[in-house]
Amino acid sequence: MTTIAWLGLLIIVAISAFFLGSLFTKKQFKHEELEQQAQQAEQNLEQYRQDVADHLANTKKLVGKMQDNYSQLLQHVEDTNQLLLEEKRSQPNQPFFSKETTEQLQASLRSRPEKRRNSESVHNAPPADYAEGESGLFSDDRAKSEQLKTS
Repeated sequence: MTTIAWLGLLIIVAISAFFLGSLFTKKQFKHEELEQQAQQAEQNLEQYRQDVADHLANTKKLVGKMQDNYSQLLQHVEDTNQLLLEEKRSQPNQPFFSKETTEQLQASLRSRPEKRRNSESVHNAPPADYAEGESGLFSDDRAKSEQLKTS
């Protein structure tokens, strides 16, 4: 029985060694997988940092161009303004209307009657389109009916 006991013990030790070996191998495999994931995450982070740095550099370049364009635009506006002011100073003022038209306008203004100077009378006066007496659509009907009643 001793050989059978040794043989049973050997089989038990072999089976337990197999399970222990597979357990350590799985842990080692998981550990290596986690290390690979960590390295991949670090690479992704480094790539992201590089992308952000490139984006910021590009943005800085574009802002610089925009500032240059704005400076050029400002200079252009100032130059144009100076040019217009110089032209205005060098040329005499030209009237809006011709000489004949201006004379006719002044003559027509002189021929107009003066407006009332008393502001109270202007405010208390009836409107220009006010009609004294009877007016409207039914004014004739009323007058005719009154004439018929009296006769």
